[in-house]
Amino acid sequence: MVEVACGLNEANCLANIGGKEYIRIKTWMGDKWIEDDNKITAGDYWEIERDITIIKEMRLYDQPDVEYYQTEPPQDMLTPQKVHVTAKYFSLYKGAHTGRAFVMAPIWYRISTKQGQKWVVDPFIPEDIQKNEIPSDRIIKLNGNELLYDYPYEVAGKGVKATPGVVQVVAHSTFNIKDQIYGFYKLQLQDGTFKWVNAYPLFETERGPLMQFDLSNENITLRSATRYFDIDGDASLSLQNWLQPGTYVANKINNGWACLQTPFGWKVVNLDRAPLERPQGITETQEKVKLTSETKTYYFPLTGEVCHIAGTFNDQQALSFEKWISPQGVNWYHISTYSGIVWVPEKPLQE
Repeated sequence: MVEVACGLNEANCLANIGGKEYIRIKTWMGDKWIEDDNKITAGDYWEIERDITIIKEMRLYDQPDVEYYQTEPPQDMLTPQKVHVTAKYFSLYKGAHTGRAFVMAPIWYRISTKQGQKWVVDPFIPEDIQKNEIPSDRIIKLNGNELLYDYPYEVAGKGVKATPGVVQVVAHSTFNIKDQIYGFYKLQLQDGTFKWVNAYPLFETERGPLMQFDLSNENITLRSATRYFDIDGDASLSLQNWLQPGTYVANKINNGWACLQTPFGWKVVNLDRAPLERPQGITETQEKVKLTSETKTYYFPLTGEVCHIAGTFNDQQALSFEKWISPQGVNWYHISTYSGIVWVPEKPLQE
């Protein structure tokens, strides 16, 4: 990696002599000129050490040459497997300066193989997508034409036909690859394995699951305590009316909302937020929590809505009645305050 000595629109940055283009760069010897040919690209290069999973066959390259990759693809193929990455290279096409060019630019990974160090371009990396996985209890309806995949990514010939019926997902994932937005739901099959179904399939032969449909007073499960409301879309954070985990009769599903028969009449619940507002693993406790002027409290531990801003409390202690440890190891405590019950992390969160 070298740094260009000036902006591309400045004088004395680029030159054309004898039909060859040159660009001025910074070196330890001062500014120097190098030939700006096809061996030069804009972008970034990192030496890294990490393992990733390749989920489909990919071509292997001797070097991350953009033009070679476009015109003469190699014959060597890598089968799906775990690989060790030793470098990452983000390359822009020659002369590309638009926002779309940055979005669509190839990203190369140097990997260790039996043939030595090789390069793959634009692999889907499930390890990077896992951070987008959000717990959900949403109910969807499969028509039997959907394909289920091992990862939230469509691989031609690798999907298995779904069994038609109403199912409850365990998570959803929404993410971007280049200029394409992907949305997948994670299902647990009867044999205990997990599969992913695309909410909006790319292949014309597939159809996505239904998100809105009526039920014939069928049973659905609340896996955790869930707040209930009178109307779909209610986002009143201060309402603390809860249904306990269990089986309830439902007659309608509407994009993550379900209409249930409860001891309080027909009510609606938000199944997308349920595992975020009341995550699995909450335990009873009577630990004391220190509150300071820097303390922020939250309505729920995983949704991010602040109830009390910093500066609300003086130094004091509060007695918690519940505790939850996040996957990141953060201790959350459920406490009572003058304005209702709230969640507080043991230490202020890094923003």
